[in-house]
Amino acid sequence: SGIEITKILSRKKKLEAKRKRHEKKMAKKAKKQLKKQRIDMQEEPNSEHQNDIAIIDVDNAPDPSLPRAIILDLSPVNFLDTVGVKTIKSIRRDYGEIDIEVVLTCCQSGVVENLQRGGLFNDKVTKSCLFNTIHDAVLYCQSEKTMCQNDEEEEMNGTHF
Repeated sequence: SGIEITKILSRKKKLEAKRKRHEKKMAKKAKKQLKKQRIDMQEEPNSEHQNDIAIIDVDNAPDPSLPRAIILDLSPVNFLDTVGVKTIKSIRRDYGEIDIEVVLTCCQSGVVENLQRGGLFNDKVTKSCLFNTIHDAVLYCQSEKTMCQNDEEEEMNGTHF
């Protein structure tokens, strides 16, 4: 796919660590200011203090240069062994970590049985990631993208239900 998952995950982890460090620093600073404010309040009971709190906003929005979904056409696949099922599991897991959905299309019934026996489907991964045609998968992925964009717009406008 040309997507370097390890680099993206590394960048994501660094941003999360930076956010946590900043939160810790701000909590320490707020605690120090609160302590100082208590001392000042004891000395001057009518004085008012204004605390400036900076908030670091980590952008959790997906990278627009990355695809939102990957559609795997399994129409030429007649059989999947355990290695094939594990490979599909790892593909779904790895891309899922960087918010790219992986869906499967045109699976023959034997392949679906192989996927089920191989343990692909569980509480988190249901058969809803399977589609009869590529067109159905594309429509699903487009509707998911549109729904995500609408949710973001509603959240920005304060009209999210």
